[in-house]
Amino acid sequence: MDFLVSNLDNAGIGSLRWAIDQANTRIGFDTIGFDNSLAGGTIGLTTSLAALTDRVAINGLLNSQNAPQIAINFKQTDGLVFTGSRAAGSSLKGLALLDAGGNGVTLNTGRVTIQNSYIGLAPDGITGIGNAGHGILITNRSNNNLIGTLDPLTGHPLATQFSNVISANGGSGILVEGSKGNRIANNRIGTSSDGTQDVGNGNHGIHFTSRAKNNTIGGTANEGNNPTQGQFARPGQGNLISGNGGSGVRIDNGSSKNTLLGNFIGTNSQGTAAIANNGDGVAIINANGNILRGTTRNEAPFIYYNVVSGNRGNGLRVQNSNDTTIQANFFGLGSDNATIVANGGDGALIEGTSSNTQYGGVIPLGNVNAGNEGNGISVTDQARGFISFNTFAGLTAFGGVAPNKLSGIAVSSSGGKTQIRTNVMSGNLLHGLHITGNAKDVRVDPNIIGLNTYGTAATYDNAGATVSWANGVDGIRVDGLAQKIRIAGTRRSVIPQNTVSNNSGYGIRLLGQARDILIDNTFIGLSSTGKASFGNSQGGIFAEGSVQKLRLGRSNNSQNGNRIVGNSGNGITLNNLTGAKVYRTELSSNTGSGLVVNGGSRNTIESNIANDNTLYGFELLNSTSNTVKKNTGTGNGLGLYN
Repeated sequence: MDFLVSNLDNAGIGSLRWAIDQANTRIGFDTIGFDNSLAGGTIGLTTSLAALTDRVAINGLLNSQNAPQIAINFKQTDGLVFTGSRAAGSSLKGLALLDAGGNGVTLNTGRVTIQNSYIGLAPDGITGIGNAGHGILITNRSNNNLIGTLDPLTGHPLATQFSNVISANGGSGILVEGSKGNRIANNRIGTSSDGTQDVGNGNHGIHFTSRAKNNTIGGTANEGNNPTQGQFARPGQGNLISGNGGSGVRIDNGSSKNTLLGNFIGTNSQGTAAIANNGDGVAIINANGNILRGTTRNEAPFIYYNVVSGNRGNGLRVQNSNDTTIQANFFGLGSDNATIVANGGDGALIEGTSSNTQYGGVIPLGNVNAGNEGNGISVTDQARGFISFNTFAGLTAFGGVAPNKLSGIAVSSSGGKTQIRTNVMSGNLLHGLHITGNAKDVRVDPNIIGLNTYGTAATYDNAGATVSWANGVDGIRVDGLAQKIRIAGTRRSVIPQNTVSNNSGYGIRLLGQARDILIDNTFIGLSSTGKASFGNSQGGIFAEGSVQKLRLGRSNNSQNGNRIVGNSGNGITLNNLTGAKVYRTELSSNTGSGLVVNGGSRNTIESNIANDNTLYGFELLNSTSNTVKKNTGTGNGLGLYN
């Protein structure tokens, strides 16, 4: 049956309160509509409305832009509540819900649809009149709800489309407590209706907690997005989640199998400027099996990508959470694959006891971690089984530099089984890759560090200025107590081997008490093809101090040894090391000597070749009890040996 709200009164025939009471009394589906004469009006309440206990469609008034034209000011009474099994399948559309003493809307029943409503925001789309609690609370008695819309409007720019605006509320924009199967799509959460101003919720934008499961934020609808080909549009089911007092999205307390697809988190509606969430963009804490995904293997890169940029904390934080999948997202870069929209911390921080984090994958599943105030990616504490696969760290996807202010990737985790695989780490202000602290069991193979995406160029032209892909200090820095580090392997991909070239410091620098390090099958100073020279500015490899159990090359190599060519300074410098081993390495055309052993003892230098270095091929200074044999070379400026 249809009930029409014909006045703005608190009570009486024709009021909203009367219509709700009538709908509750009559068993079966009802609709509540509003007389068009009420457009622009506000219903002011003095006492709480009855909870909605029977299936009902509340259809407010919309203008030509599908924005609500009638408001309810709860004046600190209770917001709308849908509850009980008979209310399942209800819907709400076209209202602004303001100033409730608790939540704007509470769902205690399932299959509810909320669309084209402002929750905490006045109909002008700018003024926050927040509800004291959460904008929407979905309890564990409520499943399979739709908050927003799934179908983008054809012929309308995606950046201008949205369904609900959920802003200025005292708690989170949407709190999902133990609920499952919900879709949250095409909403603006924490901003003005046009997506340009901060009108944040007091806590998180969206919060999944208490074992919330199988929920989706955003979706896969797109209009051919591919920023690497100049095609930019917000994915059609994605949400804008920005300006909130906590994190943009927080997933915690056992919540699992939740997926984020195509959302802009921490930016404006265009994805090119910051509207910061005060915490992390996405925080996953004590919650396993969650997913941030931007495409699938069968699609072009970044089709419905999440842009998690401009947040005051980290772009993404994964803490004490296992089996997280992060593929084809931007962290610190705008949606245009060009504009830096920095996160205040790391692009992604993997910490605590988190295990089996899948960060990227085969092309096109890699992520972009660029322009952040911290590291592109940081893996710390006891995190275990982390893999970074096809990450752009410090540069745009297939493009120019966008420096992280620290390192491209930093690993200090003692958990082990860390893989840094098929990444490009270039343009960062510190190091391309920093392995430090208590890092243990890290395998690096194969990667490009200091050059363009293809490992074939050191610089490019940007509006007449020459820009270098060099990292500001070392290509790879290993220090602290790091141990069991393998910068080596024979894995074949679009990157043929580790290539560490063109960096402003050393290609690889080993310091502190790092130990048990193998460097093999690595080009240092060359292009990835080995056909051009792009030397590191201070030298190829430098190791000193208390570094122990260092092996450069392998004694049984018949091929795949290191090639250290064209560096400014020495190819290899070993300062005061004991027991280091250098086998079957090519040391050519370096402006110092090919290899210098300065101090130390019991080092093995065997079966290496040194050609055309400016000084010596091999230079041993103040070092005793070394094994030096089967080394060859020609064309060194001062001879083969000193």
